[in-house]
Amino acid sequence: MSAPLEGIHVLEVAEGVAGPMTGRLLGDAGADVIKIEGPDGDRARGWGSGNATGIIFRALNRNKRSVTTQGVGLDGLGGLLESADVLLMDAGTLDVDEVLAKYPGLVVCVISDWGPEGPWAGLPGGELPAQLASEATASLGSIGEEPVRLGNEHAGMVTGSYAMQAIVAALLVRPEVGGQRLDLSLFGTLLQMRSTLWVAHSNPDEWWGFHLDSYVKPPEHGYPCKDGRIYFSVGRADDRSQLLSELKMDFAKEDPRWEMFSKDSGGGTGRHSHLVHDIWDRGLSQWTVAEAKEILERHGCWVFPYFTYQQFLDDEHVKGMGLVVDVEDGDGILRQDLRPPWQFSDTSAAITRPAPKLGEHTAEVLVAGGGGWA
Repeated sequence: MSAPLEGIHVLEVAEGVAGPMTGRLLGDAGADVIKIEGPDGDRARGWGSGNATGIIFRALNRNKRSVTTQGVGLDGLGGLLESADVLLMDAGTLDVDEVLAKYPGLVVCVISDWGPEGPWAGLPGGELPAQLASEATASLGSIGEEPVRLGNEHAGMVTGSYAMQAIVAALLVRPEVGGQRLDLSLFGTLLQMRSTLWVAHSNPDEWWGFHLDSYVKPPEHGYPCKDGRIYFSVGRADDRSQLLSELKMDFAKEDPRWEMFSKDSGGGTGRHSHLVHDIWDRGLSQWTVAEAKEILERHGCWVFPYFTYQQFLDDEHVKGMGLVVDVEDGDGILRQDLRPPWQFSDTSAAITRPAPKLGEHTAEVLVAGGGGWA
């Protein structure tokens, strides 16, 4: 089967997280992605392991070919741009107006920190500034303790996902409208993500629900069992009294918070769940994860274990879905990676090549004089 974006040529002049993540998603879907790097390579090459092709770079740059150039001006890329369908670039890398004037059918996706306009447009930025400016950190951590950030590169990764969708949309309408410029920013991405919380700020007389009280509730880390933690809901329990008896939790009825507890659905999302969390903790800590899961599910509850990375890799459902695949890297070492996030019924999406070494495909891609796409 051919891949859904087979035949689409993408020129990636981007580094770090957001741009490379976009290129990876396009490459996963079958596009031919040429990564343009300077003599020192993408700054992410050493992240995570300190060598020439670190683990983070490998995760963000599979399904690509690497070409090194002494510069990234139009003169050096002219032949490649002539045949490209998409130019994916960090803001300020190339003059977009000049590019589109010469190549009007090109889809140019520009990724920036703050967006192309406004007083912040030219300021330095990045992941942490975007998280802070969008108040993405406001519902994290505990009141009175040190502030925390989203641990992953959330703005960069989600911007990559948004950019991929925007590029595919632009390619679909290109026969009618021609090429166009697409602008995405880390800041704009997080504002969009936070908007799902802000839209709930509509009733001043009711201030609860995770969209609102996440600002003041402590973090939710699940409920402890003997050998792990679970996340659960008893909202559909058929007989809560019998359930509590089987869990050996009749002691809860003697607690002064019983009325509040009797209405709690578990899972940390109830209005007062944080105030009765310790009652569930005491009861569930008598059981293993498997034992608690069996009792809860038998009464109509749903239960999910909190996984460590190794538990995730060992889980039979994860194996059944084929979420983790073995990929041989450029040095012949077999490594584990996550498969592409989508599976199509009639077209394939796959990891066809590992992340490239710096300049590995320069001779293969560039013909004499630096022009052409091979």
